[in-house]
Amino acid sequence: MDWAYLYDGSWEGLLCAVFEAFASKRWPRVVLPGDNAQLAFSDQPVHIVTDPVKAERVERGIVRRMGSPAHNTLWTVFLSGDPDKSTLIYRYIRTGMNKGRGVYQALAHDDINAVDRICYHVSHEAHLLHGFTRFSLMENGVYYARITPKNSVLPLLMPFFADRYTDQPLLVYDASHDLAGVYDLHEWYLVETHGLRLPGLAEEETACRRLWKLFYNTIAIAQRENPKCRRTNMSKRYWGNMTELNSL
Repeated sequence: MDWAYLYDGSWEGLLCAVFEAFASKRWPRVVLPGDNAQLAFSDQPVHIVTDPVKAERVERGIVRRMGSPAHNTLWTVFLSGDPDKSTLIYRYIRTGMNKGRGVYQALAHDDINAVDRICYHVSHEAHLLHGFTRFSLMENGVYYARITPKNSVLPLLMPFFADRYTDQPLLVYDASHDLAGVYDLHEWYLVETHGLRLPGLAEEETACRRLWKLFYNTIAIAQRENPKCRRTNMSKRYWGNMTELNSL
């Protein structure tokens, strides 16, 4: 019989699915978020109840057996949009509990290699957004930015922005996942949204945008424009949220 573990979509829920697998020795074929996940005909669903105590036990076990870098890798992969991420994370943990810290050298293992590859793509997108995110000052004094990432990278971005702009209230809206990261000058946190109603731009923001676009256009050398090179270094999907590439 093929077991299919279904959890609530949270990180804690996924860890509870791992806990259930090790406790029951019923090793699932797949681990999937949501009760309405698409299953194979032979799959026997097991609905996992999220228990913070069990999740914490698994988390401690990952760090103790495989090390903090492995935990950070798995958390980063959980933020990805890969449909197989939950199953891959479960398989990585199962392999890592046997190999210990040697899991890092097991790149010939398909599951380990897949997790490593996904982790790179998520981390790389977050790294790009450190530079491609554009903030605008709104009438209420909050600095607002809109992003449309493939992966749910806000948890990786907010510590960077909160540390960099310590004296500025921030709101970063992930339109792809209806999620907002908020920094209130004391701490940052995430809020689920269903679209946002924003105040208008501050007067000084409009003036700043004009100056920025004037500077951008002035230093450009028309004869050396290379759209192909630009798309190679900065994917076109980022352009829509960048001030210098859009009209005021």
